[in-house]
Amino acid sequence: MDCVYRDIDALPTPCGEITVVDENNRRHRFSVRKNPYSPDYQMFYSTENEKSINTDTNYLLCVCADDLVLQQTYKICLTGTALHYGDSDEHTEAVSGTANGYSIAIGAYDPNDDEKIRQAYEYSSAQGYLAQKRLVSPPQYDESRFEQYDVEMLEDYSGFSFRLLERSVKEITFRVAWVKHNEDVESSEYEAAVELWTT
Repeated sequence: MDCVYRDIDALPTPCGEITVVDENNRRHRFSVRKNPYSPDYQMFYSTENEKSINTDTNYLLCVCADDLVLQQTYKICLTGTALHYGDSDEHTEAVSGTANGYSIAIGAYDPNDDEKIRQAYEYSSAQGYLAQKRLVSPPQYDESRFEQYDVEMLEDYSGFSFRLLERSVKEITFRVAWVKHNEDVESSEYEAAVELWTT
């Protein structure tokens, strides 16, 4: 698939700038392609006000794995707009926010999501949490059972940290989308749309 932007160190958006940085806060270059997952979002679903929206700014932000140092922590983050936990779907989570008449989201796929859940069940069972109907993540995961790369949401929700664990992938991709608010509609509707496209 053709790149929209190739070998850039920042993606400007109406809500701020998205960058990828290493452990020393040095910018890391990446490319941007169109996201093939781009269904219409139905606002006010099943009401008389239902309407479809979409956006031209729905991308895959692609970090070349060959350019990453194994086990080094990198971050993809947005500066300029405060984000919050957005939504999740199978193996994918998103952070989202609204500023300057736009809603934006960044989504990350976790190839180790199932393994993290397995380890949480093992830990919760051993610690007696399952008997209390609670699922608790272990203090530290056994990463020897992980594959490809590890990704975690940043504590301030500005994006994600990630580490390449092995040379089995060509790139690590993140979904990024933003949409302009066109009417007097709650920002939560637009945030739900960008969360759909990024999870």
